[in-house]
Amino acid sequence: MAPLPIEQSLKVVALAGNGEMNDLQRRVMAPLVVEVLDLNSRPVEGADVVFRFPLKGPSAAFAGQKSSKTVRTNGQGEAAAVGWTANNEVGGFQVHVTATYGNQMGETTISMSNVTRVVDVAKKKGKHKSLWSSRWVKVGLIAAGGGLVAGLVLVTRGGTSSARAITISPGPPSVGAPH
Repeated sequence: MAPLPIEQSLKVVALAGNGEMNDLQRRVMAPLVVEVLDLNSRPVEGADVVFRFPLKGPSAAFAGQKSSKTVRTNGQGEAAAVGWTANNEVGGFQVHVTATYGNQMGETTISMSNVTRVVDVAKKKGKHKSLWSSRWVKVGLIAAGGGLVAGLVLVTRGGTSSARAITISPGPPSVGAPH
């Protein structure tokens, strides 16, 4: 039985990394995350996503100096390239991303730049975008704060019966007795 023909029916959307800079001096790489959607704009779980860096010029590499890596999408249709480092060449480059699921396929290109130092480049261009502006950095910090609060709750509950009540409310994390 012949395999089904490949259909260009998946949409690959850059969630993080497009237009971002990698700081060569401090070795801080921008997050690289995509979302894979079907024809009805629903997330596709279990799609194979290949991230490919250029072979020459400004670029990056995964562990073992590999130029590509395959990752599977999660339940939200998201896939993140992790474990990569930019090479030491300053300049812009394109990351080619291809997603496949069964006989369906989709692709996109993500533009990134390797810069000597992110702050210096932002000042020269008059932009004030920082690494902290990335949604994925914020999500990580919020998750870490939530883990800290959960840890404190567990430690407090495992203590004596005179433990203080802990109140969790929206806003910046704080620890201490309520006023």
